[in-house]
Amino acid sequence: MPFAAALRNSLQDRDSEFPAEFKRGDSLEDVLNRHLATVEQMGGDDVFTCVLLLSPDGKRLSYGAAPTVPASYCRASDSIEIGPCAGSCGAAAYFGRPVYSINIETDPVWGDYRDLALQHGFRSCWSTPIRNSNGAIIGTLAILHRTVGMPTHEEIEAIEMITGHVADAIMWSRDPQPFARPDPRQSRAPLLKLVSNNQEARDPAARLVALVEKLHSQAADLDRYAGRSVSETDSRNLREAAELSRELAANIMTLATLVRSEEPGR
Repeated sequence: MPFAAALRNSLQDRDSEFPAEFKRGDSLEDVLNRHLATVEQMGGDDVFTCVLLLSPDGKRLSYGAAPTVPASYCRASDSIEIGPCAGSCGAAAYFGRPVYSINIETDPVWGDYRDLALQHGFRSCWSTPIRNSNGAIIGTLAILHRTVGMPTHEEIEAIEMITGHVADAIMWSRDPQPFARPDPRQSRAPLLKLVSNNQEARDPAARLVALVEKLHSQAADLDRYAGRSVSETDSRNLREAAELSRELAANIMTLATLVRSEEPGR
């Protein structure tokens, strides 16, 4: 799923089309499916997308759109109560940040939903909260794969862009009054500058080190949530997830060391 000008242009084309689609009576599911189909067509055969919508009380996620995800999976995973072990989407809505499950089979966040995903052939899932113009979470966007893996820096940028376009469609469906879509060069600049304004943009090893730092930060967050959890099971699962994050960070740091040792002049 390359973060490329072609994807940006395709989504911008969709932005110009969906107001007319709503006005002629198309459902939110229809409109979102067209957005997601655009992403899947450009992403290749191993990209499956899904949008879940957060209930008004902020406690449950329900099916919104999923153009190629099997209907049996959508039915079985509809109406998910958000939480730290409610799959990538349930956890992303619960924590309020992206949750990248690089291996569903071993990731504690999948809890009771693990078998369902594996039975349908899904091995990894990258979920991101969808927010409205006020910053409140209104749903989640999931990218599912039949292979294990972690998103690249380029893919993370693409996901941020896709999520923004999906959010616009959802907000328009709820309030058809014309609204000014923020300039993506302004509204999303801070997210990208976190990467582009430092050494990691130029130095592959520095990018790996930055990823290690993020994993350690996430592990610390998981430990804090574990300490606050009233459920012994949830607390144990969260601490296991934190330990897995630290193990992954250690492996990446080893890779960073190897990369630096192979750099010219070292």
